[in-house]
Amino acid sequence: MNSSSSVQFNEHGVPVSTTFDDIYFSVDSGVDESQYVFLNQNGLPERWHSLPDHYCFTIAETGFGTGLNFLLTWKRFLEHAPANTRLHFVSFEKFPLSRQQLQQAYQLLTPVAQLSSQFLEHYPAVNPGCHRIILSQGRVILDLWIGDLNELLPDWLPQAQQQVDAWFLDGFAPAKNPEMWQPALYDAMAQTAHSDTTFSTFTAAGSVKRELQQAGFKVKKVPGFGRKRDMLCGLYNQATDKKKHNDRRSVTIIGGGISAACSALALRQRGVDVRLITPEIADGASGNPQAAVYPLLHAEHTPLSRLYWQAFSTATSFYRSFCAENWFPTGVMQPAFNDDRARRYQRIADHLYAEETVRYLQQPEAEKAAGVSLAFAALHYPRAGWLRPSKVVKTLLEKANTEFIEGKVKALEQTANGSWQITLNNGELLSAERVVVASGHQVNLLLPENIEPLPIQPVRGQVSLVKTTPELSALKTVLCFKGYLVPEDDNTHCVGATFHRDSDDLEARTEDDEENLQQLNQNAQESWSESLEVTAHRVSVRATSPDHQPVIGTVAKNLHVVTALGSRGFTSAPILAEIIACQLTGELVPLTQDALRRIAVSRFKR
Repeated sequence: MNSSSSVQFNEHGVPVSTTFDDIYFSVDSGVDESQYVFLNQNGLPERWHSLPDHYCFTIAETGFGTGLNFLLTWKRFLEHAPANTRLHFVSFEKFPLSRQQLQQAYQLLTPVAQLSSQFLEHYPAVNPGCHRIILSQGRVILDLWIGDLNELLPDWLPQAQQQVDAWFLDGFAPAKNPEMWQPALYDAMAQTAHSDTTFSTFTAAGSVKRELQQAGFKVKKVPGFGRKRDMLCGLYNQATDKKKHNDRRSVTIIGGGISAACSALALRQRGVDVRLITPEIADGASGNPQAAVYPLLHAEHTPLSRLYWQAFSTATSFYRSFCAENWFPTGVMQPAFNDDRARRYQRIADHLYAEETVRYLQQPEAEKAAGVSLAFAALHYPRAGWLRPSKVVKTLLEKANTEFIEGKVKALEQTANGSWQITLNNGELLSAERVVVASGHQVNLLLPENIEPLPIQPVRGQVSLVKTTPELSALKTVLCFKGYLVPEDDNTHCVGATFHRDSDDLEARTEDDEENLQQLNQNAQESWSESLEVTAHRVSVRATSPDHQPVIGTVAKNLHVVTALGSRGFTSAPILAEIIACQLTGELVPLTQDALRRIAVSRFKR
């Protein structure tokens, strides 16, 4: 898939769209133009000075382009907004620029050089859908929606009612890009507006002015920037309601793994007091010594693959921001060790996804990327990698700074006022305004009897730790055959994992170590995969659902679940945490309505 924009750079170094025959920013000064047109005319940064505590200021933009408006807004927000407020920037882009095109464009944007360099590290592969990027330790969120605005808006609108504080109407001129400047856009602006919502745009076209007025905006024509005579800005004058404050009632999370840790951090960033109850931190599958992070892709676009390529964008941004010392973007490779896999992998890599997401390497390239001898071509995920699960979970909880109760929950009981009474195994009683159960396959043990059990299946898995060898120590990337092999960490490699459905037995088995090593050797067929020495092992239980999708949402008033993360929990946990945190606080969610329905707990209700 190649959805990148067709761009040339003119003699001044300014990017020009050959599709629309229009420039991306002013030849005179792109930064000054953005400051004048989009920030100043929306009353920014002055409006930020008086934001209430924990306010999330939301901007929606048509036409992300080079991201200049976002970069400058990000910079000014950090400079001027109170430290406990947050910025949520939502941008729609049909023809995204590639990372290389952005890098060239940023050579002219020196005032935002520090942030543009940082942003390039987080910029997602340009697959369709919403890519949530988490920046500045969670203070700044970018939702980059890639696709046709007219198709995306109807799916985004239901959750965005009265949520947007300012609209940046960018994109190319109405005469050159008329498909974007349609009545549906102005109607969407009205639906998302509250009494303080403003807008600005570089154009002064009469058709745009009339449509905005008809949608309920008070429109002003003011001097344009540089060579442009006029531009439009204004305020929505049909609403009397202020933007609703976020729901910041406290939350108790039951669980100590990656989904609990990510959820705790996401809620704390939104000003919610969080209490965590678990017998031990990273006590389940999240306690394995190493874990791979990469998307689940199919040979056609499916709802499941769409979820995971979006989750992958958030995960890599998230771990880079919060756990850089325990995150290793070495890439992940799936060797095509039989003919069926070779055919399937070639279909996956055949222009179906952005090349930065996945590509097919012939055997010589694959071997070079792997760092060890490899007899096969391979599917390569260049931006994927591996992490140290236990250390990541502990780091996230330290950053969340939550109250921690060491204990095991015995029962949950709803009180007359809708809150919850939590009974611990030692008999202690706790009261909770809201509860999130993130306890993996044990979720049903905690749900009250009057709540229908969820179809969660336990899957037992054992990983084997093997001592590195001179040959194997050269491994540079994660290799995923039927099982996986991770590069050396502290002189050991993680090999795994077995897969036993409907088993929650935590006893380690010698035969499972043998299975892991035998499977690796049979698949790899290399000298480095022979005679490996097992030094340790670890058993844990994954939670899966019948349709292989995660399960998230409300099961009763003030009672919520996050479970069934399966074997790619470290890929999906950050975006699931963002979803549950947004649902609990009333913020914008980074998925389409259809995708949310597919992971919602309600899909199992009869």
